[in-house]
Amino acid sequence: ISADVTAYGLADGDRYYKLEDMAALLDFGLAGGAAGDAAVIDTKAHYKPDPRKLITGNWAPATRARIQAVIDENADQGRYVCFDLDNTMVINDMGEALLVYQIQNLRFALTPDNIKDVITTNITDMKSPIGQTVDGKDVSTEDVVADIVADYTWLYENYEGFGAGGQYGLDYIHASAQYQDFAAKLFFLYYFGGHTYDASVVYPWVGHLFTGMTPDEVHALATDSHTYWNSYGRFVEESWMSPVGMPGKAGVVSITYRTGVVFLEEVVDLYQTLRANGIDIYVISGSFVDSIRAASDLFGYGLEDDHIFGMRNVLDSEGRYVNEYNYNWGGEGLYPQTHSEGKSIAITNFIAPAHDDQGPLMVFGDGNGDWDMMTGWMEKGDTVLGVLFNRYRSVNDRTWK
Repeated sequence: ISADVTAYGLADGDRYYKLEDMAALLDFGLAGGAAGDAAVIDTKAHYKPDPRKLITGNWAPATRARIQAVIDENADQGRYVCFDLDNTMVINDMGEALLVYQIQNLRFALTPDNIKDVITTNITDMKSPIGQTVDGKDVSTEDVVADIVADYTWLYENYEGFGAGGQYGLDYIHASAQYQDFAAKLFFLYYFGGHTYDASVVYPWVGHLFTGMTPDEVHALATDSHTYWNSYGRFVEESWMSPVGMPGKAGVVSITYRTGVVFLEEVVDLYQTLRANGIDIYVISGSFVDSIRAASDLFGYGLEDDHIFGMRNVLDSEGRYVNEYNYNWGGEGLYPQTHSEGKSIAITNFIAPAHDDQGPLMVFGDGNGDWDMMTGWMEKGDTVLGVLFNRYRSVNDRTWK
């Protein structure tokens, strides 16, 4: 780097350079440094001299400038913004990564008696094809579900973690044909079901796999998953393939999933900057609400529970989730599924009333599922900026959240 940096002269003829000037030039974090205090240099952070201004970070300069201008023009006026989560607050799909982690670690509270009902919740057509085997034969929901149930029954009886008398640890279980079949076919059902069934069936499906868990247990599971994937360090597609020697009713299937998620320093800083300017923050996401809470707690987003709008299930009398979406949370018949137009309904029913029925100042998202809430209040003039994160989605991308 070649740059002009101001040198300051001392009485004895020596010169010094301000650490703040070097931090601004080289973009590293700086804390402390007040009179009599030692300054702390953080090479993993970005320089932030003013809590009301965004760090430079990896923002596109024009995008950062426009967001900052909107913040400056609307500071301390009681405004609020809305964020999507997957592929917006975080790189990659946090909910999908959680499902993969749950399968890898067999973190389920399901039993052989209820797993079929759970994974077929609200699916009315069990016989039509939803995908194909590796040799091109059609696969029906009915057949793949039958294989999943048979696999899970064996796993439930043999894996020590279920507490049902099993004697084998995860390493042994992972090597079994039953686990390999279960992993491939459960994720196969998730993926192809996402392209086959109505959104009202598809979006709650992952949350139904938390049946039998308490909100705290789901939060703990999500915390473990987010921590694992955020430090995974590899961003590739990996595959599960069911065993050739164990075709079951559905046949041999193969399915890929993405590894790794990244919780973005720039977005965390954006949250902090918005708060420093008196602008409120809400998240509206198709991910499960406890998973969003876990991400907020782990990575410094600082979201209050009543500012998180995600998918929610009904709790039974013992405080455990059942495989039924909670449309009555917060009031009779008011709570939507929080995807697509449901995001705007959440704003209308829950957020805008707390802000004099005003729409969001800015909306941050990544795709057409966020379009409705991004544009719904623009004509009225409430929403002045929509920020669409470019995740370089290819035409073959299979993310459906």
